[in-house]
Amino acid sequence: MRARKKKWVSPYLESHPELDGESFDPAPFKGKSPLYLEIGTGKGDFIVAQSQKIEGTYIGLERDEMVLSIAHKKVVSSECKEVYLYRADFDFLFERLSGLSFDIIYLNFSDPWPKKRHEKRRLTFAPRLRNIVSLLSEKGELRIKTDNDTLFEFTLEQAVEVGLHEVSVDKDYQTDSETDSVTEYEAAWRGKGKNIYRMVYTK
Repeated sequence: MRARKKKWVSPYLESHPELDGESFDPAPFKGKSPLYLEIGTGKGDFIVAQSQKIEGTYIGLERDEMVLSIAHKKVVSSECKEVYLYRADFDFLFERLSGLSFDIIYLNFSDPWPKKRHEKRRLTFAPRLRNIVSLLSEKGELRIKTDNDTLFEFTLEQAVEVGLHEVSVDKDYQTDSETDSVTEYEAAWRGKGKNIYRMVYTK
């Protein structure tokens, strides 16, 4: 359940119009390499840590206004120069993103939409998954982490349907501190001993 939006969020977003997905312009990102995309940035722990660890340009999408605002504050306070956040749904921005070529796309603990009737809303639903991987560079990777059994099994099936190449599937993923970072959600669940799944695919 999402926390209730705080009073400071609306004024914060009004003072940062560049965060509105409506303002997204792909032109400045064309030709950038390496270029990374995180769909569902959450509160920003991952994208901030990853940008400090691995050089490149990072684009983060997040639908929740309050969560995005928290993430943006972390980006600003961390002085991350090549991290750009947008309040937007992937489907909304897909056409504008389609002119870009990403080296890695991250799906970290996406909403599992656990009910069967809601499976078309999942980020890894085959038609949406096909759109996501179409944004990858020739040797680009889609890296997915989840703690949800249903979403894990569903994603494995959808990846086969889309015809993705499986690089690795780890049913008990232990974080690689050199190439990966931990999200705030992941840190909480790892602290409780929760099992984490990780999948890596290429086109």
